[in-house]
Amino acid sequence: MDITHLPSNEHIVVKHVSVGQPLQWLKLGWQDLKRAPADAMFYGAAFVLMGYLLNMYFSYAPEYMITLAALFLLAGPFMAIGLYDISRQLEAFNGGRVRLAHSMAAWRSNMPGFSLFAVLLAVMVFGWFRVSLLMFALFYEGSVPTLDSLVANAFTQENIGFLLAWFGTGFLFAAAVFSLSVCAIPMLLDKEVDTITAMVMSVQAVYHNLLTMLVWAAIIVALTAIGFATQFVGLLLITPLIGLSSWHAYRALITYEH
Repeated sequence: MDITHLPSNEHIVVKHVSVGQPLQWLKLGWQDLKRAPADAMFYGAAFVLMGYLLNMYFSYAPEYMITLAALFLLAGPFMAIGLYDISRQLEAFNGGRVRLAHSMAAWRSNMPGFSLFAVLLAVMVFGWFRVSLLMFALFYEGSVPTLDSLVANAFTQENIGFLLAWFGTGFLFAAAVFSLSVCAIPMLLDKEVDTITAMVMSVQAVYHNLLTMLVWAAIIVALTAIGFATQFVGLLLITPLIGLSSWHAYRALITYEH
C-alpha cells in the first residue's frame, strides 16, 4: 500500500469535532487491536522493553530517569508510525490481514518528511534534556537524590519547588510536541506532503479543537501513567491502543477536499 499523492486541486481541511469524540477514537482503536492483536502487541512489547531498560539503567540517577521517561512520552508518536500503518492497512483492506513487515517499514513511504520530522523532534528532546539537567543542577547543588528519595520526600519545600518547576517546563515541551505531531505524523504516512505543511495543519487541528484535544491528551497521559504504574506490563496493550486510536483521531480531524 503506497503513499497517496495530494493532487494540486486538493486541499487540506481541519474539521471541528465534539468533546466526546476521543471516546469514539478509543473504541475504533480497540476494534483495530482486536482485529490485529499480534501485530499491534509487537509494538506494545517494544514499549514494555524500553520501559524496563529505562528502569534498569537509570533508577539510581533520576536526573536521567525522569528526563528519559519524558523522552518516552515525547517520542511515542513518532515510534507509533507502525501502529498508524496497521490501522491504515485495516482501513484499506476492510479489516483483512495486515502485514507486520509493511508496518515496520512504513516510514520509508515518505522518507524526506519523516527524516526532517525526526530531526526536529530530536532537537526538541535534546533541548528538554538539557533544560532538565540544568534544573537539577540549580535545585540540587550537591548530590542528586535517588528516584525513591525524590518520590518519598516530594512534599518537602526543596523538592516540591523542583517538581513544580520541572513538571511545568515539561508540560510546555510536551504540549508543543503533541500539537506538532498529533496529526502531522499520520498525515506524513497517509499523504505525500512536506513536514512543515503537516506540522502547521496539526497545530491548526489542535487550535480549532482545543478542548477536545485537551481531553485526548489527558486520556493519553492517564493511560500511559497506568502503564508505568503496572511496572510497564500494561504498556503491552495501552501503547497499541493509543497508537491505533490516534490514527482515527487524525481521520476525524483532517479531511481532503477538491
